[in-house]
Amino acid sequence: MQTPSGYEVIDGRFFPKDWLDVIFSPSFPYRLAHTVTGFFVTTSFVVVAIAAWLLRRGQSVEEGRVMLSMTLWLLTFLVPVQIFVGDQHGLNTAKYQPAKLAAIEARWDTERSFPLALFAIPDPAHEINRYAIEVPYLGSLILTHTLDGEIKGLKEFKPEDRPPVAIPFFAFRIMVGIGFLMLAVVAASWWLRYRHSLFDSRWFLALCMAMGPLGFVAVLAGWTTTEVGRQPWTVYGLLRTVDSLAPSLRGGDVLASLLAYMVVYLIIYPSAVVIAARLVRKGPDVAPVASAPIESGRPSAPVHVELVQEGKSP
Repeated sequence: MQTPSGYEVIDGRFFPKDWLDVIFSPSFPYRLAHTVTGFFVTTSFVVVAIAAWLLRRGQSVEEGRVMLSMTLWLLTFLVPVQIFVGDQHGLNTAKYQPAKLAAIEARWDTERSFPLALFAIPDPAHEINRYAIEVPYLGSLILTHTLDGEIKGLKEFKPEDRPPVAIPFFAFRIMVGIGFLMLAVVAASWWLRYRHSLFDSRWFLALCMAMGPLGFVAVLAGWTTTEVGRQPWTVYGLLRTVDSLAPSLRGGDVLASLLAYMVVYLIIYPSAVVIAARLVRKGPDVAPVASAPIESGRPSAPVHVELVQEGKSP
């Protein structure tokens, strides 16, 4: 859907020519690595948040220390890897989905040595950005790895072939902003380890608790960037979303299906949150300490009378 390959079109229908090319499309390794690493990072920050909560309450302290320390060491590796993979994914997007990248960066004109827009209000009607806050040359450096690099602007594409600009523009910045906040948390943990106060710094533990849900926000923002940025295509550059609907499908059927999914998820997700919250409040189960049994009966070896009389152990 994003970078189609390994197909042929016969009489207006798609047929696979090589299943390996279909599956292992040009963006496959980057998308797989970025997604899987993102899920590990998201889960890790949930564990960090729970560990911080236990430590602040003074509950299951030893378990909380192990959870916090081990997971932050894991994130020391995962967060930089995720940023690197995301950078490579961006280079791949620039090559195979230039209109999406132009929308993500709200770049209207093709230009070299372009800045990075930290914030802007895209105005598609006038093909400009309003209230832009930009860093010179940084966009070119990040997106092309050269100071004089060039990417296509949105004006290079017909208006009907452009994705919506504001949604991927802001969603991408939410995802990246959370990613660098995660990196800052990991860097702070290194300093606190050096100061021997990783488990005692209440501001850091409060920050770890606040980070718990942000991984999910980053994943949703990334998904929004990918799917909205792909528009107006279901299969990028080949099949438009408007042409993907079955002729017999009615709007009422789509609405009923959407409402049914919403009901199911509004039951599943809150229930899962309630159950998980109960488990967290309970804390980890601690195995009972088994006391050594007191044995009686005949001794396993002869008792020396001399030792007993002297009051010594046999």
